[in-house]
Amino acid sequence: MTREEKNAQIRKEARATAILFCICFLWHVGCAYLLSGTGVTVGGLPLWWLLSTPGVFVIAVIGVVILLKKVFVNFSLDDEESGEEVQA
Repeated sequence: MTREEKNAQIRKEARATAILFCICFLWHVGCAYLLSGTGVTVGGLPLWWLLSTPGVFVIAVIGVVILLKKVFVNFSLDDEESGEEVQA
């Protein structure tokens, strides 16, 4: 990969990670605000908490698995000038 291709890939991975973070944040805050006034409890815990906190964990894990399979690429950040590996 050229340096430009590496930088483009890094930006793509950072953008995808930020999107996943926004999805998790919106789920967490959305559940808290939309369900907090219902008064519904399950096992002594409010419904908004049960959907919000464990739910965001599940979304994050599924999102990370998708990112690892579809977006992230394993490459070296070292500069490769002539295709030879530099040994110290």
